[in-house]
Amino acid sequence: MIKLLIDAHVFDGGHVFFLVFDGKYQGTRTYIQGIYSAMITHKDIEFYFAAQNVSRLKSIFGIAENIHYIRLDATNSIWRLAWEYPRIIKKYKIDYAHFQYICPLIKCCKEIVTIHDLLFLDFPKYFPLSYRIKNRTLFMYSAKRADLLLTVSEYSRKEIKRHFKITEDRIYVTSNCVSMVNDKIGLTDVKAKYGLDKYILTVSRIEPRKNHQMLLKAFLELQLYKLGYKLVIVGAMDLKNKTFSTLYKSMTDEEKESVLIFQASYLDLVALYKQAALFVFPSFAEGFGIPPIEAVAYSCPTLCSNQTAMAEFDFFHECFFSPYDIRELKNKIMYFIQNDVTQICEALQKEIVARYNWKNVGEKLYQLIKDDKK
Repeated sequence: MIKLLIDAHVFDGGHVFFLVFDGKYQGTRTYIQGIYSAMITHKDIEFYFAAQNVSRLKSIFGIAENIHYIRLDATNSIWRLAWEYPRIIKKYKIDYAHFQYICPLIKCCKEIVTIHDLLFLDFPKYFPLSYRIKNRTLFMYSAKRADLLLTVSEYSRKEIKRHFKITEDRIYVTSNCVSMVNDKIGLTDVKAKYGLDKYILTVSRIEPRKNHQMLLKAFLELQLYKLGYKLVIVGAMDLKNKTFSTLYKSMTDEEKESVLIFQASYLDLVALYKQAALFVFPSFAEGFGIPPIEAVAYSCPTLCSNQTAMAEFDFFHECFFSPYDIRELKNKIMYFIQNDVTQICEALQKEIVARYNWKNVGEKLYQLIKDDKK
């Protein structure tokens, strides 16, 4: 029997039902929930999930003989990594421990580390200097020390190799996938709750790298609000986006009434995907890019940036656009809202549901652990 500890402290923040889009941890929450919901069916592994909010973890991963929950005491990340996790690993005689980005200072068992991206090294202008200095050292130390080093895309795999001088055969891709909500669960009526009828949707926290300013500018220049459309941005303000803020402040009252910015539970987000006229993801850089494949999975017509890890979504074809070319984006927005793109959407949906499947990714991680154990 293999004892596997999962650092699940990212589930402690925000209000979670399924997955919550409330900030920077959405990607890692999606990843941990997806991969381990698929893996826990393997009875030859004992899973130890660690977080402060144990009841929340139980609501996600359930109760079974091979699932255990450990309540964390430390709220400070340094204290948690320097003292609490080494103590837990020794107490429960853990064989493997899985961490996101950063492992404990002291190695007490075999370690699985997922480095989701190194965008702060690829695109330093989008990140504070203090963040870059601190995390380069910590991420590289964790990556080099890992017994199993994981990432979520081929793009991130190549960047880890380039920045940290680690050979590609030591880096395994366990991609993000789509966590589909059961159709039997009643979804939000977005018209009743948010006053939305026709709208263009984008999902991500607001920061310069996400390029909301381009989408907002395209929306205003096309005067889509005069056609009855609203622009809906689901996400929190994370890093200051001066260009976006300046553009927003310059808008007329009529224009501002057509732009909604808020956060939403995952059930609300699914409803927003399903009822949107169009989803647009204009990001300059992503280590993976979950929202556009989620949107397609829920049958939403989608336009996606063709940069960095998103270039791996080669099935998007005519749904791709350059986040540096506003004319191209405007042309594609108008084409997608003026034409029937049902066939395009259906073909994309089949491709994504087949390719990005948590069961397959969970099985891959399971086999990696079993092979390493040998």
